[in-house]
Amino acid sequence: MRTAILADIHGNIEALQAVVMHAKTQRITGFLVAGDMVGYGANPNEVLQLLQEIKAVMILGDHDKYSTNSEDIRLFNEYAQKAMLYTRNALTPKNKELLNSLKETYEQVIEGRKVFMVHGSVNDHLKEYVHATTPDNVFSAMLKQAKADILIMGHTHQPFVRRIMGKLIINPGSVGQPRDYTPKSDYCILDTQYMQATIQKVSYDIGKAANKIVAAGLPRYLGDRLFQGR
Repeated sequence: MRTAILADIHGNIEALQAVVMHAKTQRITGFLVAGDMVGYGANPNEVLQLLQEIKAVMILGDHDKYSTNSEDIRLFNEYAQKAMLYTRNALTPKNKELLNSLKETYEQVIEGRKVFMVHGSVNDHLKEYVHATTPDNVFSAMLKQAKADILIMGHTHQPFVRRIMGKLIINPGSVGQPRDYTPKSDYCILDTQYMQATIQKVSYDIGKAANKIVAAGLPRYLGDRLFQGR
């Protein structure tokens, strides 16, 4: 089974449309989304609508959680705070209800492989950053704790695939706001039959997405950074 793994779309409908179009040419049978569907970008409702249309399995990210209620957002930087306030006002009641219904983790056995998906980490589901440089023994402990053959995490916006003792750790990177200094959308194709994971990079209309950010009254910086992939 070939599954498209997405994360950190952040309200960027142009990027998501490009990724979905690309994935559909790759014999994909399903979509998993490791959180942060909204925040930063100008089109949170459109993103959630498309994800529902393709029947994507979604889990909660930190921006998803804090963009649906009045919880204190001062722990986030000023750009994230402004984006969250915008998203709170933009989201429809139905989409707020959708986000509030999401779980923080997803577990499923696919072709005999146990998949565990979380936005942050096994230890802190929403806020911990786990990078490619994490030592093997730490990853091994996470795999053991999750009882997983395949561990999927997002949050860092930086893609990587690690293989440890025949098991996989995957961060698909960010669809909507990549931070690996490559201004293209990132996602991953997971083949559970052969235990292979491949990072994909997809071009999209950055100018259109950036212009929408400015037109929505969001900080220009959030649009400018898309051209730099950081």
